[in-house]
Amino acid sequence: MNTFPKALLMVVTACILLCCSPRQYPTVMVPPASCSPNLQFAECSSLNALLQFADKMHKPVFIDFYSPWIESCKRMDLVVFTQSDLASFYNQNFINYKVNIGGPSPGPELADLYGITTYPTLIYLDGKGKVMKRHEGPASASEMLSMGIYLHRAVEKEMISMGTE
Repeated sequence: MNTFPKALLMVVTACILLCCSPRQYPTVMVPPASCSPNLQFAECSSLNALLQFADKMHKPVFIDFYSPWIESCKRMDLVVFTQSDLASFYNQNFINYKVNIGGPSPGPELADLYGITTYPTLIYLDGKGKVMKRHEGPASASEMLSMGIYLHRAVEKEMISMGTE
């Protein structure tokens, strides 16, 4: 009788580890949406790989262009991206990505590609890299949630193309 609880504990532990371990895709690592109350950002060294992944997942890409020494960027990390309603919606409906414009490649190149001159700048891309929406400067959690809901509904109603065709 003592073996059953031990076996059950092992199965539950294995399920938790599998569910909360980051999923590895070719050069794209996306933390599972349910493993944190904060906005989860994918890790990827190439925008093309990230866009291909987003295209396969049929999700737009949300990019936070930031600089770690700018106070409004720090506030976004500490105050906005930690809001559970925002995080839950974005983790479920977008592939989220952070780009440090002063950091290593591809940060500066992507900032040049999208003409980023204000930090933070929030952009939403379709699966082909086309800008669906752009917001320059900081945003509140409610502003971001409104933008995200609008884009999600527009994509669902095919008012905005995901660029997959």
